[in-house]
Amino acid sequence: MTGVQTCALPISVVNRQISNTAIVIGNGTNRLGFDLQNFKKPSGLLGARTVQTYGCNALYRDFEPDFLAAVGNNGIIPEIANSRYTDSHIVYSSAIHLLEHPGKFYLIPHDIYADAGTTAAYLAAFDEHKKIYLLGFDGHEPGWNNNVYAGTRGYDAKDFNIDHTEWITNRKQLFDVYDEVDWVWVT
Repeated sequence: MTGVQTCALPISVVNRQISNTAIVIGNGTNRLGFDLQNFKKPSGLLGARTVQTYGCNALYRDFEPDFLAAVGNNGIIPEIANSRYTDSHIVYSSAIHLLEHPGKFYLIPHDIYADAGTTAAYLAAFDEHKKIYLLGFDGHEPGWNNNVYAGTRGYDAKDFNIDHTEWITNRKQLFDVYDEVDWVWVT
């Protein structure tokens, strides 16, 4: 067959979680007080309390979560696609980004549209975790971009005024849909 493009990604992702617990790592500055590498260490008898990690966008620069949500139009998508990170890691994105970067991303289940933090939290709930910790979900204050990557490639400056009302609405909808999940906001 000519003209057919092949994809190196497997058709489905097998999630081998055992603890029903996940940590979703956002990009808010309160996560800076945590050594993220500790979340990758096995815990409990035979690793029974080991958590799976989910992250957002540029987190891959500093930490390799089990699953990364890459969404938005801020330039982070081509950065991740061109970084080779997707060669050995599972990165979820929307259908439009799968078409723009064939073979780089996995489709977000049901192709929902939300901010990266909400999408990462959705993935954890979709994977049937029953206790989900949200770290780095600080929110923003007027005139201050509370993001560890503020001012770096693909992110607005530290003093940029972020309106996070949509993020709050997205998360409220997620919490309502997955009301059986024990959501824990880490501050």
